[in-house]
Amino acid sequence: MAAVEKSEVMIDLETLSTKANACILSIGAARFFPRDTQVRDHFEVFIDPESCTSVGLVIDASTVMWWMHGDRDEARKELMSCPRLPLRTALGMFADWLKGDRPVWGNGATFDNVILRNAYEACDIPAPWKYLNDRCYRTMKSQYPDVKMVRKGTHHSAAADAVSQAVHLQAIFKSISGDE
Repeated sequence: MAAVEKSEVMIDLETLSTKANACILSIGAARFFPRDTQVRDHFEVFIDPESCTSVGLVIDASTVMWWMHGDRDEARKELMSCPRLPLRTALGMFADWLKGDRPVWGNGATFDNVILRNAYEACDIPAPWKYLNDRCYRTMKSQYPDVKMVRKGTHHSAAADAVSQAVHLQAIFKSISGDE
């Protein structure tokens, strides 16, 4: 009997720092099956930065200035127009949406997954996935540069980026298996 394939999740964060203990502005995620061609569902929540700094997460001036660049106007407008929740509430919502331990992909071995795990730790909440299930999307895309990403939605919107990255990763898996 063949094993049932478990869905995986692509995470994308928008933050106010690039450090491992960064203040998180939004969590975006996309649920997908690697051998499929579409995203099953997605998640997005916007976070009150003060609730992040109150538990020790940090803001860097250089990242704030990066957000001020003109090519990020649309994403910044989206971030500013949405209701923001306390960090603890957002982390609980994400854990509920994740529905248990599974492979979790982030864009960089030291970015999304690490920052999100550190936010859970700062709030004394267990991360909802095991460290053995951390995956690095950046490594995969660098190994298969001929598989081009087709971006949809607002660039630097956590949910839109997570969906685009998940679809790109599915295309990479398809390329690897030779099912083009």
